Amino acid sequence: MNKFGLKQGLRIFSWALYDLANQFFVLNIVSLYFVRWLTLEKNAPEIFYALAFGVSTLFVALLAPMLGTLSDLSGRHHRPFVVLTLISVAFTLLLGTTKSLPLALLFFAVANFGCQEAIIFYNALLFNIADRKWIGMVSGLGKTAGYIGAMLAMFLTKSFFLERGYQAVFVLTAAMFLLFSLPAMLFLRDRKAVGPRHRLRLKALFTGVFRRLRRTLFSGQSPAGLKDLLLGLLFIFSAVNVVMLFMAVYGTRLYGLDDVQIIDFIVFSTLFAIIGSFFSGLASDRFGGGRTLLIVGGFWILSFWCGALLRPPWHWAVGGLAGLSLGATWVVSRAMVVKMIPARKAGEIFGLFNLVGYVSGIAGPVLWGF
Repeated sequence: MNKFGLKQGLRIFSWALYDLANQFFVLNIVSLYFVRWLTLEKNAPEIFYALAFGVSTLFVALLAPMLGTLSDLSGRHHRPFVVLTLISVAFTLLLGTTKSLPLALLFFAVANFGCQEAIIFYNALLFNIADRKWIGMVSGLGKTAGYIGAMLAMFLTKSFFLERGYQAVFVLTAAMFLLFSLPAMLFLRDRKAVGPRHRLRLKALFTGVFRRLRRTLFSGQSPAGLKDLLLGLLFIFSAVNVVMLFMAVYGTRLYGLDDVQIIDFIVFSTLFAIIGSFFSGLASDRFGGGRTLLIVGGFWILSFWCGALLRPPWHWAVGGLAGLSLGATWVVSRAMVVKMIPARKAGEIFGLFNLVGYVSGIAGPVLWGF
């Protein structure tokens, strides 16, 4: 195994650290405190949150393939990554300044849009920092850092929440998201363009971009197995998004867990997500992404059955299984996509990859909400 140089090691560390930063938003805002603030403190129906998340995700889904393709044509992935991250940070901060339910839903929708859209360009930057043969391992390191970030978020915010309440947590989340994103903003760069960058005009936006996407999806130019993988992930991600969004509320209403117990339960699950992230990346490089993903799917099926049938204290087993499955899902699917596609189409394909995640992010939660 070739050793990473200092400069490459710094880039890998900075890239992985963004996964940690991102988890402050995903866990504190999407999964835990904001949804509980809406449903438990403001007494809003779950469908309000599901619709706000769904509408936000719909805009991401519509724009993701186009923006990803445009970034490939322009050769720029880093700049939109920075801008979108800053948008997410700013509107997360605004969540801590309002008591208005409609404004809070709007701020959440914009913050979620920025966070999710930035992931497209973040994933595309993976090509700039790692050789293909180590993609699974580096992807696993990123997700491992992400779940460490989730645990860090819970430990940093637990006492903060108990002393100061929900909205103070929103402000803290924005600060932590920005702090841990800074290395990626400062040290990651785009590849130097081999030829002249494309000058994009309005006509290219509406014709050339969609022509290129159509060729990728519906012609022989699509990488082998890509369409089958995206279709399979559509179904997997639909279930995964429901787990991420409503696990806190589900734990309270079905298992009777209070605020402190919910946090402890998520910490426990996150420990297993760290294990799943790290070892699934190694397994993907060693045994192939397809085989590894099938095993992960089996773990998901088992965790859903256990979640439906078991009651405390067996909810700890459910949390461990779900955490293991969740960590492995993102690592293996991302590594499989990277290994299938050429670097010149990174933004385009990851736009489509994220489109699958966003369509499932609308379908799964809205169905659950109704």
